[in-house]
Parts: sequence; structure tokens; C-alpha cells
Amino acid sequence: MRSTFVSCSAFALLATAACRSASEGSPAREAAAVASDVARRTGAESPAADGDGAARAACRGLLARPLTAESAVKVALLRNAGIRESYERLGIARADLLQAGLIANPVFSANVKSFAAGPELEFGLAMSFVELFFVPLRRRVAAHELCAAQAQVTRELVHVVYEVRRALASVRGADAVVLVRQEALAAVNAARDLMQRLHGAGNVRDADLTVEEVGAARARLDLDGAETLARDAREALTVLLGLGTGETGWTLDPAPPPPVPTRAGDVEPLALAASLDLLEARSRWAAALEASGLARRSGLLPHLDLGAVGKRESSDGAWGFGPEVSTAIPIFDHGQARVLASNAVARQHEARHAQLRVEVASAARRFADRARTLEARERYLRETYLPLRARYVIDTVQSFNAMQIGAFDVLDAKEGEADARREHAETATAARIAQLDLAELLAGSLDRERLDHPGIPERAERPTPPKGH
Repeated sequence: MRSTFVSCSAFALLATAACRSASEGSPAREAAAVASDVARRTGAESPAADGDGAARAACRGLLARPLTAESAVKVALLRNAGIRESYERLGIARADLLQAGLIANPVFSANVKSFAAGPELEFGLAMSFVELFFVPLRRRVAAHELCAAQAQVTRELVHVVYEVRRALASVRGADAVVLVRQEALAAVNAARDLMQRLHGAGNVRDADLTVEEVGAARARLDLDGAETLARDAREALTVLLGLGTGETGWTLDPAPPPPVPTRAGDVEPLALAASLDLLEARSRWAAALEASGLARRSGLLPHLDLGAVGKRESSDGAWGFGPEVSTAIPIFDHGQARVLASNAVARQHEARHAQLRVEVASAARRFADRARTLEARERYLRETYLPLRARYVIDTVQSFNAMQIGAFDVLDAKEGEADARREHAETATAARIAQLDLAELLAGSLDRERLDHPGIPERAERPTPPKGH
């Protein structure tokens, strides 16, 4: 009988050790797989840096030079704390998989009963036997959840990469608008100074001088507004880069990044095939189906403990050993509620997956149409509208010199040209961002917020017909 007790104890320990070793894994392996997948999807690779100090040193080297789209993404992947937060989800999912491969620890019990003849001692050791059959099912559920976590983390990292690229494009666009406003202010100031000299010589009316001064004041306000937006754009990029106080003095490489060509043809199949949202939804759906099967099986045999017990009689001090079995009898609760709930969860994930396919396909069509529309708009502004605006200014100035129109008409024409140049700069930025929106979707990340930002700038003012004197 003693050998029975020892055998049961050894069985419990060996079973626990075997389940633990089968479930061991390294979160670093999943992190490396995610980083490789992100690099494949986005073309962005993070430089190796072990520890926070190494990351800061690598960032200092990158920030010491003007930032490009590539180096900005590297800085974000090294310093953005949200990246580290996302990677920790992999550790949690790996721990869940490890836990799913473990069975409950054996339970040791002891009691003492006092009798006139002496104390009676009883010892027991038991462990759940039925859990051994449920471990593979639990591991399959956890494995699918780990795949879902990998897809989620990959999607979040892809999104950060494209957020940085969009923010960089926004900074460049805001700087371009500032440049347009500066040039407009310089031109209006020059015109005002000339008008002041002519007014001093008595060659123009007071109203003409006032018009030029109003134009200069308006141009100053427009420049102030553009500079404010540019500073905001820089701060948004600084946050994405994960930079703190004392690290905000970065500069941009003057050379703009190469354009992202909009794919020709049907982009829906490409978006559906690459979608990480769909991959995560499929993994969670599969996990829910496995969990439903686990609920059905565990309801039939919810509890079965096997073990050994040893007892010392109080009368003669003799020891007795033998096996022990305890089980729950599923009379009232045989897991029907859990089965219903798990089936509903599985159907919920199935419906979510079906809806996601519709959303991804629609987003592909919308992003592709938006990118092509803005590309065509930018080209038309650059090749047709801006030259017309410039010619209109020249014609207006000639009419003013011929004393056919007043100073207000010249100012109106110049402001219209400045607005057109501003519109072109903003449209070029919007086209670049639209290209990045589509590229992000084709890299597997659906950013629903971007669907609500068509990105078409306000149009410039239409030319005002000359009014004459």
C-alpha cells in the first residue's frame, strides 16, 4: 500500500512537470516574428538596441542628422512607449499559453483526531485527473489567442509606422504652407511700401494705401496661423517619435520622400489577403470554437480527483494506505449555460469576421478612389490652375498701371494667387497622405478614423472681375 501512495505522488509530480515543459516558450520568439512581419509589410526595420540606454544612444545618432521618413520610423520604433506596450501583449498571450498547458497542483491534506487510545492521523494526496484530458483543448484555445495577439500587435506596429509617415508628410505640408504665406507677406509688404512712397508723392489716393495696409495685415495674420499649424504638426510627430523634453530640436531632411504610387486595378483582393484585422478575427473565432468544444466536454465530467490516502489507527498505531477518488455528479449543472455562452461567443466572432470583410473591401475602394482623385487634383492645380492664377495677377497689374482698375483689384488678385498656392501645397500633402492611407491598408492595418478624413483642402477664392475706378 505504501508503494501505491508513492506511485500516485510521483505520477502527480511527473505529470505537472511534463505539462510545464511542453508549454514553455519564449516571448522573444513572437516579438522577433512580429518585427520581421512588420518589416516585410512596411519596409521599416528597427535597429537593434538592447535596453533603454542603447535605444537612447541609437536615437541620438538618428536625431543628430536631419530626419528622413526612414529614420523617423526607426526613432519611433525605438522610443515610442506604445510600441513597448504592444509588445508586452505578446508576453501576456505567451503566459496564457503556458498556463493552459499546466494542470492543477496536487492537493495534500492532513487531519488529526484524538481518541482515548491515542491520536488518529490521516494524510492524503490527490490531483485532478480529468484535467489531463482538457490540457490539449485549453492549449489549442490559448494558441489561437496567441495568434490573435500577434496579429493585433503587428497591426498596431504597422499603424504606428504609417502614422509617423503621415505626420512627417503633415509637417512638410505645413512648412510648405508657411513658405507660401511668407512669400505672400513679403510681396504684400513690398507693394505696401511702394504704395506708401507713391502716396507720399501724391500719386495715389488714401484709399489705395489703406487697401495695401489691410492686405499686409491680412497676410501677417495668415502667416501667424500657418506657423501655429506647423508647430502643432511638429508636436504631433514629436509625440509619435516618443521624444521628451530637450529632444524637440530635430530637423527634417529637405529632400521629400519618393511618392507612393497608387496601385492600378482592383485593390480589394490585396487588402483582404493582407488584412491583419481579418487574421485577428479568424484567430479569435477559431479560439471561440475550441472554447465551445471545451465547454461541452467539461460539462460532462467537470471534476475527477485521483489520489492516495494514508491513515494511522489510534488503537494499535498501524498504518493503512489506499487510493482515493472524488468526483462531481453533473445532475443539476452539466455546463449547459457555459455551452450556450461559448456558442454565442463563437457566432459573435463569426459575424464580426463577416462584417470586417465588408469594411476592409469598402475601405480599399474608398482609399484608392481618394488617392487617385487627389493625385489628379494636385496635377491639375499645378499644371493648369496655378499658371492661370499667375497670368491673372499679371493682367490685373497691367490694368492697374493703365489706371483701368483700383488697388483693391490688384490686392484681390494677389490674395487669390496666394490662396491657390496654399491650396496646391495642401492638396499635395493630402494626396501624399491618401497614398499612405491606402498603403497602410494594403500592409494589413485598417485605420477607420482615416475614412472620415477625405483631405480635400478648401478651395482658393475665384478671381474677382476688375471693378474699375
